[in-house]
Amino acid sequence: MKNRKWMLSAGMVLVLGLLLFVGYQWWAPSLSAQTLTEEEANKAALAKYPGDIIKTTKTKDEYQIDMQLETGVYHIRINAENGEVISIKRETESKEGTSEKTPDEKTTETPPKQLTPKEIEALIASQGDLQSLEFVEENGKAYYQAVVSKKNEKITLKLDQFTGEITSKTKEAASIITESEAMAIAEAHVKGEADDVEFVQPPEQTPYYLIEAELADGEDVIVQVDAYTKAVKSVTREEDTEDDED
Repeated sequence: MKNRKWMLSAGMVLVLGLLLFVGYQWWAPSLSAQTLTEEEANKAALAKYPGDIIKTTKTKDEYQIDMQLETGVYHIRINAENGEVISIKRETESKEGTSEKTPDEKTTETPPKQLTPKEIEALIASQGDLQSLEFVEENGKAYYQAVVSKKNEKITLKLDQFTGEITSKTKEAASIITESEAMAIAEAHVKGEADDVEFVQPPEQTPYYLIEAELADGEDVIVQVDAYTKAVKSVTREEDTEDDED
């Protein structure tokens, strides 16, 4: 009977010892693990993502680090025990051509400046002879629209109001104006009365009209009007023309 009690007691001690040993093996790693310091966490982040530390904060089991990298500001979560990266997320994107700013720095951006009509004219000078230029606002968008003529074509251009970039280009064959239209253009230009018109089409050149007109003071002039663009190319007194012929 005593032997049985002794064996029972010994068994209980062994079981208790085994439980203590298993418990120690289970909890020992967590008890021995050491939390990284803030400096160590920052070094771990910099080793993976070279940049500038903006701010570091610590929660119960992780460090949260804001870093300025070349492509923007990133929010990085670091495991506080082993230094492994839990996640990384870009918060703001870098502006190409501008200096990097931290969130704590106040920045003011200068709004883009709209180009003037003269600047637009200079940018599209190579596109052809300018016929018209207007600033258009429609459907919440604004742009410049220019009409130019080149090689007997009428070209309609849409341009960015800030950069002058051509965003749309439409071509169509130009049509020759009528004699009546040419005479009306000449009369409006010299404020006179047209009495004769001649259509001239030189080889491999743009055709034009020559309109004879009488001014209010009785002087006679010859007005040259482009047959495609309607532009007045020249105004010459008839007597000067006669002198040249002599």
